[in-house]
Amino acid sequence: MPKFEREVEIDAPIDKVWEVLIDPQYWPEWFPGMDSVPAARAVALNSSVQFASKEEMGSAIFVKMEQPNLLEIVTQIGDDKDQHVFRLKQTGGFLGMAGDETKIEYVLDTLVGGGIIGKFFTAGNPVDSMKVSKAIVKFRRLVEKMF
Repeated sequence: MPKFEREVEIDAPIDKVWEVLIDPQYWPEWFPGMDSVPAARAVALNSSVQFASKEEMGSAIFVKMEQPNLLEIVTQIGDDKDQHVFRLKQTGGFLGMAGDETKIEYVLDTLVGGGIIGKFFTAGNPVDSMKVSKAIVKFRRLVEKMF
């Protein structure tokens, strides 16, 4: 399964970053492939959120939530499933004790089967690599603009 990773530092406390990360109303501004979230609501473990991507509807399921350090979401549009893992770590100041910054790592796993051949064709996929890079930069800008 090909994985695409990127991490950035965000100039905001970890609790504020978490707050934006788990709020589906902000997803269309940064989350790859989500054009709109028609009924954004509070989320919980194993809950799902419906979203629109171009002309198709998809769903996002909250598979793992360890506030404020880990969020795992599985999105699905038709037969296409992707796993999105976000790891947050408080940083800033001496050994992160100031807590005024957050490091976030985003890992996209395209959950492609097909063994070695499937991995070969998707592992170097620049489109998915750029999705991850653009998403995490957009997310950082959004959070820093808000706080």
